[in-house]
Amino acid sequence: MRLTVVERMILGSRLAVVICLVSYGCWLSYIPWKVDLLDIEYDMFGFALLVFGIFSLSSMLFVSHVLLPRFGPRMTGLAVIAFAFALQIWVFAPNTTLFIALAAPFSLAFGVIQPATLAVITQAEALSGRRLQPLHWASFSAGSLIGLLVGVISQALKLPPVLVFGGLFVLTVLVGLYIFMRPFGTVTFKPISSPGFRIPSQTVLFLGALAAASMATISIILDWSALWLTRDLGLTIALGGMGIMAFNFAEIISRLYGEKLINAFGESLVAGWGMLVGCAIFLIATMSGNAYLIVIGFGFFGFFTATFVPVIFGVAVQEDTENPIAAVNDVNLLAFVGFLFGPPLIGYIAKSVSITACMIILAVTWGLIAGILMLSRKLNGVSNGA
Repeated sequence: MRLTVVERMILGSRLAVVICLVSYGCWLSYIPWKVDLLDIEYDMFGFALLVFGIFSLSSMLFVSHVLLPRFGPRMTGLAVIAFAFALQIWVFAPNTTLFIALAAPFSLAFGVIQPATLAVITQAEALSGRRLQPLHWASFSAGSLIGLLVGVISQALKLPPVLVFGGLFVLTVLVGLYIFMRPFGTVTFKPISSPGFRIPSQTVLFLGALAAASMATISIILDWSALWLTRDLGLTIALGGMGIMAFNFAEIISRLYGEKLINAFGESLVAGWGMLVGCAIFLIATMSGNAYLIVIGFGFFGFFTATFVPVIFGVAVQEDTENPIAAVNDVNLLAFVGFLFGPPLIGYIAKSVSITACMIILAVTWGLIAGILMLSRKLNGVSNGA
């Protein structure tokens, strides 16, 4: 069956996201192993995440304003291959200093994939007239969930990390070559223009600020939940990834039906009130101190907050119909500014107070984001989209 242009665009971007997030998701489940192996302090771990954020933001700026306008999204396949090499050397960093430093090349490769695939999906939305952002972000959740399952199973079977990550390395390189040669190799993209370095509109700055607050705190789940469930709440290392798995699985379900949910109930109910409900449930679960209730709480939080990012990008596209890719990338870049300041602050709080305190901060912050977003009146009611 011959794929249409839009289908090839979607296939290439989703493959790139999924394969990279599989490796990264597996790595997240191995973080307690690495922290224990190198005896990394919480604040030093937070500093490594700061390095990741700085270089990711730098890479995204360069890609959005220089590489994408010149070469188009086809370079995504090469970035996937670079991602495979960079993650491999980061995973096997022999000491804390190199662990912090080697976060940089990994984040540079990741910084190409993010804006490039966003550009592809934005163009595909324009060509198809559909809301493809929810399913695109479901690819992130699906890849992460698969990776976490790989990590949990491999640790339960006591497989050598070199075998696990070596296998993922080979698979990622092969998929990167396929993306470069096939889906993106046979698609002619519309020229992507860069508006240059400028101050975004007030609406884009507002949306970017909310996205930055979410990015600054979402790493609490991705980077700290495994440590929290194992070190503080007593689960075994093999079960440390259960919180992220519940979160990702619920995100996938929500995003798979995100377009239908938004069309049926409107952005305000789905991405506003829904987020408040998810935050309330997660806060109650966190305060219970029960590891299994907390895992369930992660699931509810993931389901009710999953549409926030796709909706934010959809609003940005509506704000700038002449250059929607630029608006989306502006919001994306501002979001990663939050990733610069969030991880070291979270690391300090985790070391000085507790990881539990960080989880409470997560629930409260996202609840505030939902309230502010609804008060802004940027969200639509029931959509009439297809």
